[in-house]
Amino acid sequence: MKKYVLACLMALLLAIPVMGPARASEPERPGIKLDDIVVTATRSEEQIKTIPAKVEVINHQEIELTTGETLTEQLKKNASIGVIEYSGVLAGIGIRGFRPEFSGITRHSLILIDGRPAGATNLATILSDNIERIEILKGPASSLYGGEAMGGVVNIITKKSTGKLSGMAEFGLGSYDTDFQKAAVGGSITDRMDFDLSAGRYDQQDDFVMGNGNTRANTQYMTRNGDIRFGMDFGETWRADVRADGYQGRDIESPGDIFNGDATSGHKDISRYGLDATFGGKTCDMNHISFTVYKTRELQENYSHYTGWSAPYTQVNPYRSYDSEINWSGVQLKDTISWNSHKFILGLDYQDIDKENRSYNQDGTRKAPWSPDEGRKNMAGYVESVLSFMDRHLTATLGGRYDTFDVSTEPTPYKTDFTPKSESFSTFSPRAGLAYLSDAGIRLHTTIGKAFVPPSAGQLAGYSINSWTGAVTKGNPNLDPESSVTWDVGAGLEKAALGFSCDLTYFHTDVDDKIITETTGLVTTYKNSLGAEMHGLEYLVSYDIGVPLQWDRTLTFFINGTRMFSAEKEQTDHTMKDIQNVANHTVNYGVRYNDGIIDAKLNCRSQGTMKDTDWNNALRPTVEYPGFTVVDLSAGIRFKVNHKIMIKIKIDNLLDHDYYEKKGYPKPGRGIFVSYRYSF
Repeated sequence: MKKYVLACLMALLLAIPVMGPARASEPERPGIKLDDIVVTATRSEEQIKTIPAKVEVINHQEIELTTGETLTEQLKKNASIGVIEYSGVLAGIGIRGFRPEFSGITRHSLILIDGRPAGATNLATILSDNIERIEILKGPASSLYGGEAMGGVVNIITKKSTGKLSGMAEFGLGSYDTDFQKAAVGGSITDRMDFDLSAGRYDQQDDFVMGNGNTRANTQYMTRNGDIRFGMDFGETWRADVRADGYQGRDIESPGDIFNGDATSGHKDISRYGLDATFGGKTCDMNHISFTVYKTRELQENYSHYTGWSAPYTQVNPYRSYDSEINWSGVQLKDTISWNSHKFILGLDYQDIDKENRSYNQDGTRKAPWSPDEGRKNMAGYVESVLSFMDRHLTATLGGRYDTFDVSTEPTPYKTDFTPKSESFSTFSPRAGLAYLSDAGIRLHTTIGKAFVPPSAGQLAGYSINSWTGAVTKGNPNLDPESSVTWDVGAGLEKAALGFSCDLTYFHTDVDDKIITETTGLVTTYKNSLGAEMHGLEYLVSYDIGVPLQWDRTLTFFINGTRMFSAEKEQTDHTMKDIQNVANHTVNYGVRYNDGIIDAKLNCRSQGTMKDTDWNNALRPTVEYPGFTVVDLSAGIRFKVNHKIMIKIKIDNLLDHDYYEKKGYPKPGRGIFVSYRYSF
């Protein structure tokens, strides 16, 4: 640890004599900006101030100053949403009281890349390189995006560089014998052609040390990723963009629950590849159409280092025990019609998802997997209107979407204890909103919407027999989707002349038709029953004292939090119980400084208590996790030589706090990382 502290101090000392006295450029002023353009809330470009929906933006500068390499690190340290990360590159998120989810193709929060489904069940496989900004839509969005958008939507907007070629190369070292490299270049090739190209590698070659000073065995891993985009203009308004991205995680060690020591450790290899193409343009001054096709493939191979379902475990030579392959493919067609100050967005979406599961014996031969292969096809049409009145001071949105689904369990090699079957269903999701912006900078906003999560193939069409007990598990073709109605109301204020902005939003969600299991004798099936209720308060405050003091630099204090007043689900006896893995509050707060040469951020992330099941206790009691606060520090220091050289220092968990987001999976203690970047 001492050598990394020394490296940080040396970097600062080296920077002092070569830093220029003047700024490299006008510093970026962080905070809530009402002139930010976002696309997630309506599937069209709109200013945040004109839309009723609650949208937060993590810009490129904030991404650069956030410690951690993954999308989940960006979200939990900037957007106050629920995130749980396991050792072994596994993470999930939950928004507005929905618990974080880690696997499967059916979830309550939707992840997009440039407006199309990301095609990733594990959010840790979506890294933060080549990202222009991240938009977080909090609240129901099934009226635009269909299933899985019940809690909210995260849309990752990638870079689209034009003009003069620019880029960067960066390499660094850090705690736990870590080294990392990244590079990017982009810009125009000709007057009509442009591109972006990026690549990165991250290699942690030693086990991390926890906040209590002990080493957490089996936590080494290596990842690499790349992204390429080509764009071309056709005529004055028509354009095509083709983009491909890839991720590979190799020899990712998974330590298992610390309760079991090393006995449940393993490792895995993960790959994810995506390809999409978009073509669009204006057919007239009032009409813009776009057409997108995409294909994503996710592969995961899991290797066991032990055998046995319970203690005592038997250590063996590592062998591949399970792997899965999921393919997403789809088409999006959108037509945006502008009329005076109003806008109408119409579209069609089609998506096809196929998942294959494979299991293996210790000698490498195949055996029946735990769950069968499955597929899901979804066709939908939607309409969204953005109506502006009173010289754009008043904005109303109204829209809806009709979805049809075909889900199926597929014939699966070696699995003979079930009968393949398919089922279909459909649903309609409306949403409406109203926003008012006064000349004084006061913003009032409210929305109400219905959202849904589709049943899985197994819940609708599954059928299996336990060969040992004769117990039968079968799907219910009459299942309805889980549905919710959410309304929110909020008020905000932006005073650009004072460097101050804030927003306060109250939300309330009622969930109906939750899918539960029901057992009669030896037969278990699924049914719609019970419900859930969540309500809370989201708050944002940002104050740049450099603005009223007329400084040529920024010193911004910020806070971004969510307070859950309740997040409860109904039990079979109709009593209410806390939803597990949902903290009673999550908040990020701190200070950022930027003078064009030094860009630094001190970020504190606090998470309150939450409930969970103690799976290491045979009685499976409910336990309460303690709250925690983690402090991060990051800084970038530009050198005087054309300001092309930067030394970056990031300290994760500055105070070396011993904590966990999931019991049995403690997080790393203090980690120090130093890098050198050259930009051109």
